Amino acid sequence: MNHMRTIIQRTPEFAGMALGGIGTGTVEIFPDGRLNNWSIFNRGKWASRSPEQDHLEDIPDFPEELLCFYLRTCAEGGEPIVRKLSYDSPNRLGYFRSAMYSWMKCVPEIAWTPNFPAALLEYRDPDLPVRVSAEYVSPFVPHNARISGTPGFSVNYTIANCGQRPVTVSLLGLMQNPVCRGVPRRELVNRFSRLSGASMITMSSASEEALPQNGSVSLMAVGGEHSYICGDFEAYLKAYVLGWELGTTEESCLFDFRKTGRLPNLGWESLPDLSEFTPDKIDKMEEGQIEAWLALMLKAAWGANPWKRLCELDPCPVETIEGKRTFLKMLANQYQEFTAPNHPEHSEWGGCGLCSAVTLQPGETKELSFLLGWYFPHHISPTGQTVGHQYENWFSNSGEVCSFLAENYQSIFPKAKEFSQLLGETDAPAAFPRGWTAHLNTLLKCSWWTKNGDFGIWEGFGSCGFHTTDITYHGSWGLLALFPELQLRQMRMGAKFQRKDGRVHHFFTPDFSAVDEGFDRVDMNPQFVLMVCRDYLWTGDRQYLAELWPHVVLAMENTALLDSDGDGLPDTDTKANTYDAWKFQGAPAYIASLWLGALTAGIRLAAEMEETDFVQKWSRLLEKGKASFAKLWNGSYYSLWVDGALRDECCMSDQLDGLWYSTLMGLPSFVEESYVSQTLDSILKWNFNGENGLINASYPPNAAPTLYTYQNVQALANWSGIEYAFASLLLEYGRFTEASELAGIVEKRYWYAGRIFNHEECGDYYYRPLSSWTMMLSLSHFRLDGPKKRLSFSLTPGVHCIPWFAPAGYGTIQMENNEIKISCLEGSLAFAELFCGNGGKLTAISVNQQNVPFSCSEDGTIRTEVSLQCGDGLSLHFRNA
Repeated sequence: MNHMRTIIQRTPEFAGMALGGIGTGTVEIFPDGRLNNWSIFNRGKWASRSPEQDHLEDIPDFPEELLCFYLRTCAEGGEPIVRKLSYDSPNRLGYFRSAMYSWMKCVPEIAWTPNFPAALLEYRDPDLPVRVSAEYVSPFVPHNARISGTPGFSVNYTIANCGQRPVTVSLLGLMQNPVCRGVPRRELVNRFSRLSGASMITMSSASEEALPQNGSVSLMAVGGEHSYICGDFEAYLKAYVLGWELGTTEESCLFDFRKTGRLPNLGWESLPDLSEFTPDKIDKMEEGQIEAWLALMLKAAWGANPWKRLCELDPCPVETIEGKRTFLKMLANQYQEFTAPNHPEHSEWGGCGLCSAVTLQPGETKELSFLLGWYFPHHISPTGQTVGHQYENWFSNSGEVCSFLAENYQSIFPKAKEFSQLLGETDAPAAFPRGWTAHLNTLLKCSWWTKNGDFGIWEGFGSCGFHTTDITYHGSWGLLALFPELQLRQMRMGAKFQRKDGRVHHFFTPDFSAVDEGFDRVDMNPQFVLMVCRDYLWTGDRQYLAELWPHVVLAMENTALLDSDGDGLPDTDTKANTYDAWKFQGAPAYIASLWLGALTAGIRLAAEMEETDFVQKWSRLLEKGKASFAKLWNGSYYSLWVDGALRDECCMSDQLDGLWYSTLMGLPSFVEESYVSQTLDSILKWNFNGENGLINASYPPNAAPTLYTYQNVQALANWSGIEYAFASLLLEYGRFTEASELAGIVEKRYWYAGRIFNHEECGDYYYRPLSSWTMMLSLSHFRLDGPKKRLSFSLTPGVHCIPWFAPAGYGTIQMENNEIKISCLEGSLAFAELFCGNGGKLTAISVNQQNVPFSCSEDGTIRTEVSLQCGDGLSLHFRNA
């Protein structure tokens, strides 16, 4: 009989959910309750692709547990129970020795539910008299980049008394000081302040040196009765052994926390000059000096606690001047150990603690909140130039950040949580909303938003560069819907670096002042044109189009030069593209489909600009290119490339990329539907299976491999950004079952790998997987045409509810019986034309239960002037729906 416990282990999560604001740097909350991967200090991979070379390496000896929380409960008449609300770091050296003190335990189980931008942690412990959960929330509010760029987050604890006796509950946050970490003269300053219903400790530095890690960080407690340690040696926040002639004790603020549920309301605001505080010099001090030093030491918790121990038991040994001298010498010896660089008891000064306490009656539930804010303005690029942060335009220190979050709490965090819930407001299979939700994390994790307003997202975390054209192409759909001004900003930035011959930029590096030399990638010009068209159709921003129109023309004209035989397709110098380790030649299907999509988009933009010459020219090219594209057809799919008499019959998953993009925009198709259907069949047959997911390409039997494609590293790989895009294309063409299976396999792969927030391609937290957002668009066939004031949608069969997001608002689409409802939960949604692919004969349209006039044309277009505002609902009533 097996009498020992069975422990079930699964892959740990190697990436938590990011907390913070857009462009502010982030910290991640992990399933084990730890806050880790702090990238708020303008250093490491967030700051540079080569941090060591650029002298921006991570802060040395950075604390493994910079901020952690503890819970104390005490039921009336019972013993106090203390739990650490996270698990110890793998290297526990120097932390509280919970194995030696049984009362200090971690909660046995934490349930972590990360619904970006909120993560719920439920602390499960049958020995606690209360039920406790915490919700970590970023200030991520769609259509409000100002709020969403705030450098901070909230932690809201909910405590419920499940028992029959009153329970006192205390929550304690202990934080080590990160300001100027790794700098010889840190000149730290900690300040405690009380505000209306809140208390706050701000950690900063008196140094004016422009170091990346010089700034401030604030911890605020909201609700309950507050107590604190303002500034102390970090060893006292953990534990250390104090031995001297009057006894040996374990020193830690956690002992008093256990006993009283409070902190002692002590602590220095800055580290005094202790150069004269040595045992030898104390021996020579006069009585007045002894009393002065004692008064100073008793203002700090690490000094007051051993004094309190003596006074509680027998004050006689320290009532005399000599007794006080002995006591001070003991502290001086301990101080020397704290400050000795290589001593086992070495400790930095500047840590703090903040505690909230409440009493709960039986059946009562209360909430206590903590807010963390930071301000590190010295964002210095690898060029040596200070680029700063956008948040500098709104705040001047971290205390202002916390105060802003506290004062606007009800207008920020409920909105963020509403958004979090709305992302999952669908009856589509869970893999879909999990996909489009998880990768929004990258918008926080990998973004720069500088003081002058420039914006960009790392291609991968600290990898390649920013606003990589061929990756923004896939990854920016959600950004456009949620923060359109940021997407338009990075497109304008990139356009300024277009080469005179028309080639668009590849990526920004090492900051937003320069780009790399990757102009040779022939997929980027068509992708640029497609993005400009999409952005314009979604926003209706005429000024944006006018600014970028000359760049569109240059890009189109340059790509047209790649057509050496005049058949309407690029066939020269086509080897370089986003698949940068995989050489193509001749006319590749992938490049050709992008070109045909760009022609379709360019024609629409030219018509908007009333440039009839370009409309006619590109229309002729489109017809010619469509006919030539058919020559790449091999009877089952489009050949990888055709070069004169040579053909590569590899089956590429991304061969209809341009069709996918133009379809999402509602532009006319340039491929016969029967060909699309057969192509999808072939890709599913040869490149996809349940164990392997969707690989980028493969050779069907009897297809002769070519050198650069056979066993190519990128051909055989899974790129989740391409898998999501292909799932979207499947949905566009009615392949709901296959799309669901593919989305589920991608999710399962990264779930098994412990990387649900971190998909890897060319770097971690890769930008391309934000293409997952397009699965939402394809499930609803949601299309916006702002210039024509046209909205169209058609819910996929089997889907009856799904969210919609547009640059000016968001809400839901719901279908029940003979009625389809469009709700507007935020912002607005206006249109004059509507196309709905669901339902039968339309009998009525109502807004807020008031009928509105409409007319229907033969093509199914509904004409009606509608402007939905926040809280409004539109209903379409059908007969025989």
